Amino acid sequence: MEVTKEFFEKLDAFVDQYGDPRTNEWPMVQGITTALACVSTYLYFVLYLGPKLMENRKPFNLLPIIKVYNLIQLVACILIFYMILISGWTTKYTLGCEPVDINAPHSNRLAKLFWWTYMLKFVEFVETAFFLLRKKTNQVSGLHVYHHASTFVLAWAAVKFFPGGMASFPILVNSVVHIVMYAYYQISSMGPQYHKHIMKYKKYVTMIQLVQFVILLVHTLQVIPSGCPMPDLYLYGMLPDISVLFYLFYKFYMNTYNTKVNNVELKSIEKIK
Repeated sequence: MEVTKEFFEKLDAFVDQYGDPRTNEWPMVQGITTALACVSTYLYFVLYLGPKLMENRKPFNLLPIIKVYNLIQLVACILIFYMILISGWTTKYTLGCEPVDINAPHSNRLAKLFWWTYMLKFVEFVETAFFLLRKKTNQVSGLHVYHHASTFVLAWAAVKFFPGGMASFPILVNSVVHIVMYAYYQISSMGPQYHKHIMKYKKYVTMIQLVQFVILLVHTLQVIPSGCPMPDLYLYGMLPDISVLFYLFYKFYMNTYNTKVNNVELKSIEKIK
């Protein structure tokens, strides 16, 4: 036990020496063990504890709570989008390579917005709990679990190592996507009559997410030229994750909304019958 404790203390110390001096000691940012513990707990609950607890229980009616949650997320995303926008994007930043400038007037506010985004990703873990407690286990897919776990880790890395500059662009874009997404969820939860009419727009939410990944991929590739002073860690963290997410979302889109594929599968099932 003592050896394990010493190992994680050394790991935290190693990570902290490369962290941004402004955010290094912030709650849930110091070291790496807290972030790892959060992800591990999430995965344990999602993959084992949650399904085990609900195995012989009836699904909970969480719709009133979900409505409040969606509204809170919607407001939070709008606020973060606006605050990021006025923290350099309307005055200084371009779509090109923008390093983290800790001396800029807006830099401390931007770093705090990174932390709030990180906290928002932490809160989003509860969405999987909603699915499990409502026994909607079909929605707890590999895409869903990977998306929440990887996004949380990336949000920690962003506030830890590069809270500013071009790293704020993904938050800006993702906030827009989440505004659309939670607005859709909110309207959909308002009753069958609303759900029926808005369902036809569901595929467009996924399409927007796919477009988001293409935009972020192109934007991140600007770090490759040697003249861009962003840390290599930004490139190594973002590119693999964006690529995996694009593949998973594209696969989900094709399996869910591709009419030709679905018709072929349906005919195959009918032949088997």
